[in-house]
Amino acid sequence: MNAIPTPISTHPRLTREDVLDGREVAELLHLPISTVLEYARRGLLPGHKLGRRWIFLRDEIEAAVRSRPGDRSAA
Repeated sequence: MNAIPTPISTHPRLTREDVLDGREVAELLHLPISTVLEYARRGLLPGHKLGRRWIFLRDEIEAAVRSRPGDRSAA
């Protein structure tokens, strides 16, 4: 009998610490929550819309902030 291969995930499992909501991103970046949500809508911050909620992955937020050193237009 042939065994069905199981897919190997290249992504580690997400934990609660990896997933942020708008309020947590606002606190992290010292911005108003309305600004965080507007930046996400405009694509300036990486975010994922799940239904009516926005979620953010900590790694993606940190990478976005690090990739814009000295760029004050998004802050």
